[in-house]
Amino acid sequence: MALAAAPFGVTLTVTLIGIGHRELWRDEHATWWAASQPVRDLGRLTGTVDAVLYPYYLFMHGWIRLFGDAEATLRLPSAIFMALAAAVLALLGRRLFDAPTGLVAGLLLPAVPAISRYGQEARPYAMAMLASVSAVFLLLRALERPTVWRWAAYALAVVWVGYSHIVALMALAAHLVVVLPAARDRRRILAGWSAAVLAALLAVLPLVLAGQRQHAQISWIADPTWARVQGFPREMFLSGAAADLFLFLGGAALALLVVAGGREQRWIAAFLALWTLLPPALAYYTFHEFHFFLPRYLLFTVPAWVLLGAYAIRRLAGSEPKLLVAALAAGAVLAVGGWHRQAVVRSDPENEYAFRAAARFIAEREQPGDGIVFTGYPYLHRGFRYEWRHQPAARQPREVLVAQPPGTAWSWVHPPCPDTAACLGDTPRIWVVSSDPKGLPLSPLPSTQQPAVEQRYQLVSQTVFHRLWVSELVRRPAK
Repeated sequence: MALAAAPFGVTLTVTLIGIGHRELWRDEHATWWAASQPVRDLGRLTGTVDAVLYPYYLFMHGWIRLFGDAEATLRLPSAIFMALAAAVLALLGRRLFDAPTGLVAGLLLPAVPAISRYGQEARPYAMAMLASVSAVFLLLRALERPTVWRWAAYALAVVWVGYSHIVALMALAAHLVVVLPAARDRRRILAGWSAAVLAALLAVLPLVLAGQRQHAQISWIADPTWARVQGFPREMFLSGAAADLFLFLGGAALALLVVAGGREQRWIAAFLALWTLLPPALAYYTFHEFHFFLPRYLLFTVPAWVLLGAYAIRRLAGSEPKLLVAALAAGAVLAVGGWHRQAVVRSDPENEYAFRAAARFIAEREQPGDGIVFTGYPYLHRGFRYEWRHQPAARQPREVLVAQPPGTAWSWVHPPCPDTAACLGDTPRIWVVSSDPKGLPLSPLPSTQQPAVEQRYQLVSQTVFHRLWVSELVRRPAK
């Protein structure tokens, strides 16, 4: 465990720096909204959207009940998961190669900007990374001594992978490559692995089927054009320098393992090659069916690239003193080359709407009876409700142009009101929050609503925030 301590400590430190400074972005608002619901309503919500994230949302529901929902608190589990992933990666590197390789891998991981980003995000990607490296580690333990309990532990880890992010199950094909050379000597190993995987997949199957029924929700992901394919490594590592370094070192490592290694090392090369390359290839060729070709969905392949990089450094360096120098040099390249990206991921990596500033602006000026209208991005209300979460609901502006059916407060879909005049009622003032880049006060309100609003209200002021326009409308004097 001493080998894992340094990677754990360094990664945790890196991910904790500034963890609460950046405001939540849209996907994190979805996490907060879902996890803040009562368990029964959470089940209803995931019955309509994000079914595959139900286990993560349920975990976060318990976390929020225990520790609260501040920005840093919501992101802390991801920081811990990422630190644990670095620790397990070091242990995995020792089992596949040797202790120095494992240590280098564990220490290089937090230098990747993507690790900082997703170790500071209230989404399941860090959990999926920890589950993925843990599954490989437990598989190697089961192959070393194939007992029922070790296969059961591996099966639970595979279930955890699926419950964290079903896309990460693509790595199971690489697992088989680890099993095959051992199975040539002991056929019971292949039977044990098959039984463990089958049991795990049966446990995950309901989640997969539920997600397949909701596949339209990720149809927004852009087609995998050649330009997107070329930029994929850079987007996955969130740094061109990190992507170039690990692609170069990874290629060198695979060549060394295949050309200069023995039979066992060639199997390791095949395993790591499949872990790194097969998931993006599958995501690309099945895109029009599953829409999985998104860099952050395949973050679980980064540890394999880091393992290959660490092995290349180990082999090229040779002796221990040279290894230290080579590892420091690689770390310096990552640190310097990715310094700008490290700063970006701690500020505003998604070019996010100014939820916090706009919500504070309205809160300082709103009065009892005020109404609010959100236009443009359909889930703007989630961000504002998060920023106003400490205010009593009665003191928050009421959405006036939505028709929320009774008992569906858990839904983040707010249908438009069919009778605009009735929904407006005698509301004296309305705040219109728009994400429409045209900056028009009532754009893009539905055409059925805009005339009624213009007839009854006049514009008093408009305040511009980053990607948001807040307009104050007051009721016209009665004629």
